[in-house]
Amino acid sequence: MNRATMLTLKRSRSDFVIGSSLASFACKCGLLLTRALSRAKILMEETVNIKPTLKSTLQRWKESIVAKAGEWLPQSDVARGVRSPHLWAITALIAVGALFYYADQIPLVATSLFNQSFLATVHDLHRTLFFIPIIYAALVFRVRGSLVASFAFLCVVLPRALLFSPYPDPLLRPLLFVTFAALISLLIATQLNRIERERRARAELSAAYQELSQSQQQLIQAEKLTSLGQLAASIAHEVNNPLAGVLVYTQLLTKKITSDNIPKETALDYLSKMETELTRSTRLIRSLLDFARQSPPTLKEVDINDVVNRALDLAAHSAGLQNIQVIKELSPSLPKLMADFDQLQQVCTNLILNAIQAMPEGGRLTLRTSADSSQLKIEVQDTGCGISTENMGKLFTPFFTTKGKGKGVGLGLAVAYGIIQRHQGKIEVQSKEGAGTTFTINIPLHYEEKG
Repeated sequence: MNRATMLTLKRSRSDFVIGSSLASFACKCGLLLTRALSRAKILMEETVNIKPTLKSTLQRWKESIVAKAGEWLPQSDVARGVRSPHLWAITALIAVGALFYYADQIPLVATSLFNQSFLATVHDLHRTLFFIPIIYAALVFRVRGSLVASFAFLCVVLPRALLFSPYPDPLLRPLLFVTFAALISLLIATQLNRIERERRARAELSAAYQELSQSQQQLIQAEKLTSLGQLAASIAHEVNNPLAGVLVYTQLLTKKITSDNIPKETALDYLSKMETELTRSTRLIRSLLDFARQSPPTLKEVDINDVVNRALDLAAHSAGLQNIQVIKELSPSLPKLMADFDQLQQVCTNLILNAIQAMPEGGRLTLRTSADSSQLKIEVQDTGCGISTENMGKLFTPFFTTKGKGKGVGLGLAVAYGIIQRHQGKIEVQSKEGAGTTFTINIPLHYEEKG
């Protein structure tokens, strides 16, 4: 066996050992990575199942990692063509790799710099060096860059395999390396594209959310201004009417007194009408002050049944005059509630009077109380005329009323809504036109102080 054959066998054995070592190392890394991912997935599922609150934390961590990676990694819209410094860096890396790969076939191998065992023979490590520019191209130019760099790698290793390789299957090993490098770079490129798409989608979603929030604030401000204008117009109208009547009767009384031609009965009639209009204005101003004052509730232990009974006592006479049957379904085992007795009585009285006025021909008024583990419930149900669908959304609007002139100014439900809101509760309405209406008050058992 001559020296050349022995050298060839030695190189083949060396390449085989190195290639086997790299393949074994890659297989072990892949196996460990697969096991780690499987274990992480199992642990994540177990953690999420045990503590659902950690799911949001893990999601935030994932989003944070993706966001940091998106900020650090190069963008896909970098400069293209010869203007890109990345292109020249990748080309230089491929050229250096080709120089090392063909070092034993060029005259430089005789020099002291290149006369090294690493450069005098070709190892699989030389082919592995081409992974650097290929992955670099995938990071910068994504899928197109990984494909072009992999093709350049193939163009570098193919001539040596065809012209200089002493192995029986010269194309097998280079093609395996090129395929492996192309798959890794494509995987990296596709994952980077996914991360970038997610980041762009998140940025677009954030921008849309900001724009929507600004639009919502503008709509809320416009609605406030509209409501303020309607409130001012309603106040001016409601206050102006009784004052105009007082002014007319004042002028008539002045004229009669000046001409010394006014009977006592006429003067008293004028004064009575003036008193009625002024009383109406006073009632309007008082209701408006109750609506605007928004005084915080004075909390103390309250029995809801006592509140309902006291409110019913104030309205019982009106119910009797209209032949209304009152049914009380008050739960005897209600817990005490921390609330303002007077304010809740005002709410219940207003709802009961509204129910009575909705049944001018008589009917049935049902007052019901109940409780669950978190809140108390008060229901005021009537069998009156009901509320039309178009008026349901306006019930708690200040100065909105469907009553006749002189029977209300439209502030009762608005004041009641504000009182229940300050008790951290809510009012619900169910109504069917011609069948009756049910107002339900829900008040939490535990009042939470707000800083």
